[in-house]
Amino acid sequence: MHVRKHGHTANETHTIIQGTAVLACDGKRAEIGPGGFNFMPAKMVHEAWLTVDSLTFITVDAAWDVNWVEGPPTQADLTK
Repeated sequence: MHVRKHGHTANETHTIIQGTAVLACDGKRAEIGPGGFNFMPAKMVHEAWLTVDSLTFITVDAAWDVNWVEGPPTQADLTK
């Protein structure tokens, strides 16, 4: 699944429980597997690719919102 470029008002942490996630921001990509995590500062634009079997736990330090840069995911994005 591809989660298009977006940002959040709050700081966000992703913890990968199962599967693999590739997170990209500022032209850099990081692949994170089970037990791995990352921190996205508030308003940092990022995107993600998740394997079909992935399970990600997301925590935020304020109300959660999504500010899409190029529009929300399409049906095609959800099956990539």
